[in-house]
Amino acid sequence: MSMKNKTISGPMLLGSLALLFLLAPLAAAPEPARPADEFVDSIGVATHWGYPDTPYGFAYDQVKALLGASGIRHVRDGFHPRLVDLNRTYGTRATIIYGPGTAPADAAAQIKANLPLADMVEGPNEVDIFASSASYLGLKFPAGPIAYQNALYAAFKADPQTRGIGVIAPSTAQSGSNLQMAPLLSEDYLVMHSYAGGAPPETSLSGGDVPNTLKAARLLGTGAVLKPIVVTESGYHTALKSGGGVIAGIQPAVSEAAEAKYLPRHFASYFNAGIVRTITYEFCDEFDHEDTNAEASFGIVRHDLSPKPAYTSLKNLITLLGEARWDPAAQKWKRKEFPPRALDFTLSAEAKTLPTLRHTLLQQSNGDFLLLLWQEVSSFDTNRGQDIANPAVPVTVIFQTPISEAAVIQPGRSLATQQVWHSPKRLTLSVPDEIVVLKLTPRTSPAASAPASPTGVRSAATGSEITLTFPPVRGPVQGYFVSRLGQFLGRAVREYFTDTERQPNTGYTYQLRSYDASGRVSAPATVVVRTESQMPDLTATELSWTPTPLHPGDKVRFQITIKNIGTGSTPANITHGIGFFVDGTFVSWSDSFSGPLAPGESKNLLANSGPQKTAFWTATPGPHTVTAQVDDLNRITESIETNNAKTQSFVVTGGLAP
Repeated sequence: MSMKNKTISGPMLLGSLALLFLLAPLAAAPEPARPADEFVDSIGVATHWGYPDTPYGFAYDQVKALLGASGIRHVRDGFHPRLVDLNRTYGTRATIIYGPGTAPADAAAQIKANLPLADMVEGPNEVDIFASSASYLGLKFPAGPIAYQNALYAAFKADPQTRGIGVIAPSTAQSGSNLQMAPLLSEDYLVMHSYAGGAPPETSLSGGDVPNTLKAARLLGTGAVLKPIVVTESGYHTALKSGGGVIAGIQPAVSEAAEAKYLPRHFASYFNAGIVRTITYEFCDEFDHEDTNAEASFGIVRHDLSPKPAYTSLKNLITLLGEARWDPAAQKWKRKEFPPRALDFTLSAEAKTLPTLRHTLLQQSNGDFLLLLWQEVSSFDTNRGQDIANPAVPVTVIFQTPISEAAVIQPGRSLATQQVWHSPKRLTLSVPDEIVVLKLTPRTSPAASAPASPTGVRSAATGSEITLTFPPVRGPVQGYFVSRLGQFLGRAVREYFTDTERQPNTGYTYQLRSYDASGRVSAPATVVVRTESQMPDLTATELSWTPTPLHPGDKVRFQITIKNIGTGSTPANITHGIGFFVDGTFVSWSDSFSGPLAPGESKNLLANSGPQKTAFWTATPGPHTVTAQVDDLNRITESIETNNAKTQSFVVTGGLAP
């Protein structure tokens, strides 16, 4: 992502992967904090209270107590009476899944009768792999879930008492499935099921072939304003002897020690990326034989109800950060609302450390800042099945904001303070591959009103770039903070800001805040800007192969000429993949070209590998058809998605080639 008039001290999203940029040479860089309790409120777990042969069923009282003690406030499940009990006891809120087995009107009536319980409702689960989730009124995927979601959304929005309940889109499991349902606009939140597959947490934001955030947005089709995202499944399993087989494919296991490092990082990375809530799958291991049953071993509590290290690390982190308290007598959460401030600081480390150093800046109502720091590296080798002993790295923090005391806590170990500094202007601490918290007590400053918000915001956009401009804010304003749909992008010292590498024909929501020298931050000014409809459209113009003529046994290499017949360039650094199929069987691919391809330009591409680790198909006698599928994994958003295939017939004749 290129920067124009930006000074960066915090994490940004490049495509969909959060990366950290630090100033060089060192210079103070204010960054807005977010309420620490808001981070805690973004954490959730999946549960299965209706499974009687699991601890959720036969050990409910013990599981309930463990959930309450963890401090986790949100669960995701189908509706069950035990959710009502959890809500009354601990204030636990639920994201409740509904599918075609429940009529939309009945779902709305059920939530209406239990309004304190429901935080959100979610459409059908993974509709592209579960027929029961997709079948509605005799329709199957994709028409079935579209019809059900439209009816579910309409039922909730029709009643004033349920209108405020957030409705989440139906989830999918496979790349390209959201495109098949687009445009589907009957939701308040998009959804992701983004498992990292044993890799570091941020990889589940970037995805493999297509960034998961982009997959989620494709449900809206082109021309829509992007909506916030809720992750209703994610996480890691610890079945090291299982082979990684789960319902939707293969996911390598990690050790319990790695899970304890990854999950807090996972929640922090997603929070940085603007995800509204991240729900990890799941709270309890469902069955015994945890070493061999991957599907049943995603929990943070073992089947025998002993906590895994991940339970302890999350509980400690929540205890350290959380401020809201549940009042059982009043049946309400009590929290102190406050306007968080900005912290003026800089991080410095060795050059080799900078690409993997991450942070999240939070603040509590008493004014204390909580700076979460970690290395975003692999903590487990999934090939060898071994933990990776990553050394902690020295990181120096330099303060422009006056600090009276600083203390380090490593919640993955304990809540004990490890080190304390008094009135530091700079300090150096060791940052491991798990979250450490630097608790900072600022020196008190006189109360004063926050600066005024930016007004009169104007915008200019191309197909991939948005520039915001606005008049100077009156008063002692030092600069401006810019966020996009809840994700902090950076700091502007003048009255303009440019955001690049956006999708064409898409609406983006920005929040602009001014700040002063004391760290006071204004209320946000919100603006929605749509990029121009300059979209690429890839098609295949020529399909050929060598050698010719073909004889049985020949090693055949296919080639294709692709052309961009759209009005916008294809993105740079994105594989323009081609899949080659003979008689419907996938035989080879081309993934050597990464764009960009300007409108009107063509590119000839040769097969360079395949599912059998060869770029060649061995010819067999008789007539055949070969199909080249351009952008076979839907990595690129196009104006037309249905003109990407070219098919040609050929005949292999004669005897074996000489």
